[in-house]
Amino acid sequence: MIHENGHLTNIVFEDGETMELNALYAAVPFKQHSDIPAMLGCELTEMGHIKTDPFQKTNIAGVFACGDNSSMMRSVSYAVATGGIAGSMINKELVDEMF
Repeated sequence: MIHENGHLTNIVFEDGETMELNALYAAVPFKQHSDIPAMLGCELTEMGHIKTDPFQKTNIAGVFACGDNSSMMRSVSYAVATGGIAGSMINKELVDEMF
């Protein structure tokens, strides 16, 4: 890769051919940074995220997941939103147990 002040300009292939570029995209594989979901037995998606239902429940009773460990959406706003859903559902389950 050839750049000017950190801005990509060209890519050079093994055979010496070059191609002018302004941007380069890569599909970086996702990897859980914790063994806890696997140790608990949480089911993972093909991409390696913790599989959840629309209420952020996993396949393990009482275990919820939210944020970028359970989705390809990597943003603070998504993590906050799914965290809010998970928290609400956890609260509901606790209230259901008590009453």
